[in-house]
Amino acid sequence: MIKIKVGILALGILLLTGCATNMGSNQIEDFGKYTSLEKNITSKQEVYSLFGQPHDVRYFNSGDNVWVYYHVKTTVSGATFIPIVGLLAGGNNSDVRIANFYFTDDIFNKLETSTKSQYVNQWVGMSTIAVKNDEMDNVDREMTKLNLPFDQNIARRMKGVSELFDK
Repeated sequence: MIKIKVGILALGILLLTGCATNMGSNQIEDFGKYTSLEKNITSKQEVYSLFGQPHDVRYFNSGDNVWVYYHVKTTVSGATFIPIVGLLAGGNNSDVRIANFYFTDDIFNKLETSTKSQYVNQWVGMSTIAVKNDEMDNVDREMTKLNLPFDQNIARRMKGVSELFDK
């Protein structure tokens, strides 16, 4: 009987610790890459080569734009595993790094990074998938304009992230 209890406890601990997920750009966690950026010199192609495909592209009336990258680390909230309560209160604890690369005439001119920790309820997280946004279209258009490859799988995985973390 004790072996069964110990086994169940060990399985529970394994399940809880094995529920961490990373998504987004690992490259923005490598601070050495930022040292390669030169204001008013580095091109979008060079930023792409260092950090990969952006997760969002935003345009300003001035003609300037910003490439947005996310790196999200999530762990399942303990409330998710409580019977009945988990249905309503379950979700993820998320640690997010956001990197914004600003461009004028396709040349890098400013970088902003931020980090935040946030709880995301599972129902809110699922609803962002259904939200219509222009992230994928903007990134596809930008990659086509620059003759750079567009990975639709990356774009799909990151769809809705801005609705959760850019507030």
